[in-house]
Amino acid sequence: MVELTGACFWYWDGLYSFLDSCNVPRSMQRKYPRETYNKYTFMRALLGDIDQAGNSELINSIASGFFRLKGPIDRDNLDEKKAKKLLDEFRATIGDDPIEAEILKRERDRAKVVREQSITNQREQAKRLESINAEFLALVSTSDITPQQRGFKLEQLFFQLLHLSDIEHTKPYRTQDGEQIDGHFRYEKFDYLVEIKWTQDPAKQPELSIFDGKIRGKAQSTRGFFVSANGFDDVAIQKYSGDSPRMILMTGEDLALVLSGRIHFADAMKAKVDSIVRRGRILFPVREITI
Repeated sequence: MVELTGACFWYWDGLYSFLDSCNVPRSMQRKYPRETYNKYTFMRALLGDIDQAGNSELINSIASGFFRLKGPIDRDNLDEKKAKKLLDEFRATIGDDPIEAEILKRERDRAKVVREQSITNQREQAKRLESINAEFLALVSTSDITPQQRGFKLEQLFFQLLHLSDIEHTKPYRTQDGEQIDGHFRYEKFDYLVEIKWTQDPAKQPELSIFDGKIRGKAQSTRGFFVSANGFDDVAIQKYSGDSPRMILMTGEDLALVLSGRIHFADAMKAKVDSIVRRGRILFPVREITI
């Protein structure tokens, strides 16, 4: 770069402008006055100071500036062929534009960090899902709690699943007129009221009728999501399918497949929504995705 300085610049103003474009501080440039230094000794001293300061980015910036030069700046006063020959040799020696190479390196480093963070997040999510699943399996096997306690615990596990799936949700609440809602979540611009039951028998028509009334008392964009650990009565399913359905059903089997990691909740939700929209089918078994 010392030799290139003399070969490419005749006037000092041109050299100063070049160094400005390379982000070399004016104070550093003026440290070596033109009255005392020629262009060769000036550049040698300047590069020495930058190197001693350990500022590799500034060295790369100057190298990049020379890499992009097509010929001497002051052609009328310099040997153009010699300058171009030196520039070609310089480019051949360093291989790539240092700035572009650094940008590519940083992009690769950032991509690596993002990739590693993604892997870490996936592992953490898998562990949290395993923990929720273990609680669910324990809940299935235990017999020393009341049905009400079992239903309340299932409710907690379901909202842990929504949180893990990054789905916006609200835990159980009461409306202004005292109506009990087991919770709410938002999926693809629709609001879903939640109903969660763990009864000894499959949920029957009266239970779906009460929930349907809650849904239809809300905005048109509101749907219902009914979780029943022991499934649903076939008559009830038939009753609320096909005629402008606004309710999606999830069984304990569906939930078990999601919690065991065999299918993501988002994929299960997508399949269930597609089923209700395209076929009016309010109960789409998640096992059909995994077959």
